[in-house]
Amino acid sequence: MNIYLDIDGVLLANEDNLSEGAAEFIKFAVDNFDVYWLTTHCRHGDPNRAIEYIQRTTDENLRPWLEKIKPVVWDFKKTEAIDFSQSFLWFDDDCYVGEREELHSNAVFDSWIEVDLYKHPDQLKHEIKLLKSLLD
Repeated sequence: MNIYLDIDGVLLANEDNLSEGAAEFIKFAVDNFDVYWLTTHCRHGDPNRAIEYIQRTTDENLRPWLEKIKPVVWDFKKTEAIDFSQSFLWFDDDCYVGEREELHSNAVFDSWIEVDLYKHPDQLKHEIKLLKSLLD
């Protein structure tokens, strides 16, 4: 299974802080799944900005895991980068109309996991449980 990750509003609570449980989530996801960046910080295929953007928010060295996350390329809709031939989960705080339509047309709308850190600041801690259940 592929995992697609957004950064702002998902891995980062704000520009200066990791979201609660993000470090554990990143490590678990990377150790157990094929993980891809699906973020504006790396939309042209260069992961360095995404890695630096996250690493600067923590004293913990997440670089070994962050460097294993694969970049993808997309222009207008993030769904351009999703491999619909593989099962996946996409963790993002927002899914635009065109992206929603594409998910529906591919019958995979439920593969988008809406992250809402305002309502659930510790959501990633709970999403680790979801990932673990996929390994059972």
